[in-house]
Amino acid sequence: MRIIAMFMILMCHFIVHNGYDVLKLPLGPERIFFQLVMAGGGKIGVVIFFSISAWFFLDKEQTIKSNLQRVWIMERELLFWSLILVAFYLVFDRADLSMKLMVKSVMPLSMGVWWYATAYAIFLALLPFLAKGLKALGREYHLALATTVLVIWGLTSFIPGMIKINDGFFGFIYLFILISAYKWYMEPFTTKQVWLTTGIGLDFFPVVHLRLHNIVAAWARHGNIHHR
Repeated sequence: MRIIAMFMILMCHFIVHNGYDVLKLPLGPERIFFQLVMAGGGKIGVVIFFSISAWFFLDKEQTIKSNLQRVWIMERELLFWSLILVAFYLVFDRADLSMKLMVKSVMPLSMGVWWYATAYAIFLALLPFLAKGLKALGREYHLALATTVLVIWGLTSFIPGMIKINDGFFGFIYLFILISAYKWYMEPFTTKQVWLTTGIGLDFFPVVHLRLHNIVAAWARHGNIHHR
């Protein structure tokens, strides 16, 4: 699953960091595939990738020392690869390497060179407190919390313009609340329930999201025309 998640993230980067704006394409099969499958799949890939780690975190007690050790190991590993990339750009593509990026590359985890790694490190540092706090809530309040955050940041996220969680450690905390509530207090989903929820996610919500996005974009263009 991690390999599939990484492939989905790569497809998203191919669209998001491309020089051509996909939103300029006319609405049709090509744009739907680029915007929903490739670009949208990256968000799903990140969720899958993180959720696998979060699931196994719940199997054992999280301590401050062990999690800070994980963060320290990440810092050293990222520093190694960061310096390798800096050396590569200095030799082959110096024009794209700014002084600011070189300075940040000395402390890649602390200075957010890669957002996922930085957000994940912050999550790891907070994980022992978060896990103990959620356990202390008990079943009733934990499920109520999971329902609340799911409505606030889950269901309403399909409506353009609503409050959303951007990429970062808050998103990881949100996912951890949901995953821990499911694993600790809920019955495992049946195969039928899994296929049902997957079908709803793949068929209904992307279509609604794209349609609402186009409506809001049309309203914005209409307002700008009148404003001019």
